[in-house]
Amino acid sequence: MRKLLIIGIQLLAVTSILVGCKSEPTKKTPEQLFDDYASGVVLIYCESYHSLTLPTGQTMYMTGLDESGNAVNVTTDEELIKRNCNRMFGTGFFIDSKGDIMTNRHVVDVAVDEFEAQEKIVASLRRERQTYLDSMEMARQAYAELEEKKRECYSQDFLGNVYVSNQELLQRINLVMANVEQRFNDWRDWCNFISANSNPRAIKIKTYSKLGIAYNSTHVEDFDDFLKGNSCVVRKISRRENADLAIIQLKKKQTPEHAHVFDVSGMVMKEKESKSFGDYFNQIVFGETPMEEVEADELKMHQKLYMIGYNHGLQVAMTKEGIDAQMTDGKIMQMPDGERLVYDIKSMQGSSGSPVFDEDGTLRGVNYAKFSLNDDFNLGVPMNLIKNFLKE
Repeated sequence: MRKLLIIGIQLLAVTSILVGCKSEPTKKTPEQLFDDYASGVVLIYCESYHSLTLPTGQTMYMTGLDESGNAVNVTTDEELIKRNCNRMFGTGFFIDSKGDIMTNRHVVDVAVDEFEAQEKIVASLRRERQTYLDSMEMARQAYAELEEKKRECYSQDFLGNVYVSNQELLQRINLVMANVEQRFNDWRDWCNFISANSNPRAIKIKTYSKLGIAYNSTHVEDFDDFLKGNSCVVRKISRRENADLAIIQLKKKQTPEHAHVFDVSGMVMKEKESKSFGDYFNQIVFGETPMEEVEADELKMHQKLYMIGYNHGLQVAMTKEGIDAQMTDGKIMQMPDGERLVYDIKSMQGSSGSPVFDEDGTLRGVNYAKFSLNDDFNLGVPMNLIKNFLKE
């Protein structure tokens, strides 16, 4: 009995020493972080185009709309638009064992807003029709001037007979008049065509797209390498303006065994702050440090962050050893407000959708944009919005 009491007192003494001693997470080197996480970061390839079915039944194709609302690369040849389709690269990372990959909405959501596109297309057609009408008016004036010019080609003899006095000039004028007339008729036909297709709600728009990925340290020779063995589908898209997020999934619904899976819970394992006697006993006797899952600490000003992504898509990633992701680092430049992360990690187009994590390897956000092309301030979607998106 006395021995048990002594052991108990000794344990309590050790316990009192251990109280307040908390183990700090071990920081990883940049090399360790890259080696651990690069396998879970993928290069995303997306190709797309759109079809327009007009009220009069014709089908046309385009790659999109420019800032003025004009259709870009318009053609009636679907094979031609397939060869000249939109091609976009971005970054994504695995978030579970089922082949789910998190990225940005703008990387994979290529569909156009049908209502807005209908309005813009019709407005563009009407502007084009007005251009044709203006051209037709100029053609009328030119035709009248040519008719007047033709008079110079004729002469009259003393008996009042009219004859051609300048056959060469007359032929040139007739040739120009025929050309003007042909153009006038073409413009008139286009005006009639536009008038017949000026009902925006009667224009049907359909988007065609394909998605695929490539893994770090693999070889890519053409676009089919993304689509044949690693094709994906869009599974979920956030419609919140401040949460540029999406989830795509491998069609085979299985994450490769070699790929790192990022923890998107926002939780980390830390040594318990409040321990029971049993916790201390296990720690002393068996060397088991009592741990608990808690929310990651809030980010601090100038805290260091890392990002793994594919800047400029294939252009930078291609090496003789295969595609190679780049890891860049920076610091928090503005106190997080729950709506966005602001950091000075350098990046280029193609890094959209990259995971952003701290020195412990804890995911802190998803990169999605630069403030402007001429600065190094980047924006990321913070963890609270990521967790909300996953719950939706």
